[in-house]
Amino acid sequence: MVFWGWYLRPLRVGSSEVRLRIRRAICRSCRNSHALLPDLVAVGRLDPVEVIGEAVADMATGSTAGRISRAKGLPYTTVRDWRRRFASRAALLSAGLLAASVALGDLVPRLSIGELETALGAVSTAATAAKGRFRIAGSDWVVANLVAGGTCSPPTPIHPGSRPSRRLDSFLL
Repeated sequence: MVFWGWYLRPLRVGSSEVRLRIRRAICRSCRNSHALLPDLVAVGRLDPVEVIGEAVADMATGSTAGRISRAKGLPYTTVRDWRRRFASRAALLSAGLLAASVALGDLVPRLSIGELETALGAVSTAATAAKGRFRIAGSDWVVANLVAGGTCSPPTPIHPGSRPSRRLDSFLL
């Protein structure tokens, strides 16, 4: 890869918005340009992965989207969409992150019954495996996002019939 320019990308931090400088690189083999996102940023999301992950975990334990949106100062529709998107991709996210944790040399723990609980457990398991293998620090959501290639909270498809990012699917092969 050869570095090739950058662009500014917004990231919501609290009630303000900061602009991150995202580096781009060109792959010599495929000749495509790729954005090199930091771990704390999810593909297609304005908010940091930690904020999204904490909100999804709170909703899985019984908190409502309205209560979380008021507590974090975020739009209700944003928090509601996080929950919907996470729930719709929970099985695929679980499979990908658990496969990654096994590939990193960890064991898969006993799984929960519900898809959401299993996905939340998979986030923790993959993060623990990556932290142990690579000696990296960070919250479980940031590290799991790193393992998943930025798709821990994938963006909502633009068209109802379109297929979301395939990065996580590569763990299943």
